Amino acid sequence: MLGGLSNPCNPNPITKLCVTFLMGFTALNQINIYFEWGIVLIIAFLFYKNGFGKDAMKSIIFFGLLSFLLSFKMLEETNPGVKMLFILVIVVRIFYLPFLAGKFLIKTSDVGSIISSMDKIKFSRNISIPVAVMFRFFPSFKEEKQNIKLAMKIRGINPKNPFLYIKYVAVPLLVISSNIADDIARAAETRAIENPIKKTRYIDIKLKPVDFVYALLTVAIVIGGWHI
Repeated sequence: MLGGLSNPCNPNPITKLCVTFLMGFTALNQINIYFEWGIVLIIAFLFYKNGFGKDAMKSIIFFGLLSFLLSFKMLEETNPGVKMLFILVIVVRIFYLPFLAGKFLIKTSDVGSIISSMDKIKFSRNISIPVAVMFRFFPSFKEEKQNIKLAMKIRGINPKNPFLYIKYVAVPLLVISSNIADDIARAAETRAIENPIKKTRYIDIKLKPVDFVYALLTVAIVIGGWHI
């Protein structure tokens, strides 16, 4: 993670989690397109300031393509068959803001900072422990998937074939997922994660000006987008 906790433009994980939760409401009640662009640009700027320039550019370009493909004039000129093909694009468009906020949370946060933040605000361990396991699981899962694809490439197996993909990628990933979950659970138990006594955290989480700016801007934009 290039941004790091010392970066003044890297918000607290709890702030990022709350913004992600807020973005989920935009999937239920879509906001004005100009306000959506405002949120995308804010998150893209924070991506850039945390050392993820490529993700910043990808988020802007991808949202621009989604907005162009789903322009009403363009859809009106197409036949019903082509419109059916846009259903998936519409679904992606609806959930893009929550996805982008969640991606920013995952990319710029580590497990230690997330657990420290939750301990700071007295979060229930029934929530904090599953979150810690989840953040440990997905990076390991992604790494194993890349290893499987690399092994297939070395052996000359084409993963684009759906039947071979199920046989050589999907099935091994199911088995590996179970093993990863077991390993993470054992590691957590070994480190006494269930011990009720107060723990001393190496990482100290504090609120920074960017937390208030990020939270207040997104709240204002979402509320403003609903009323226009």
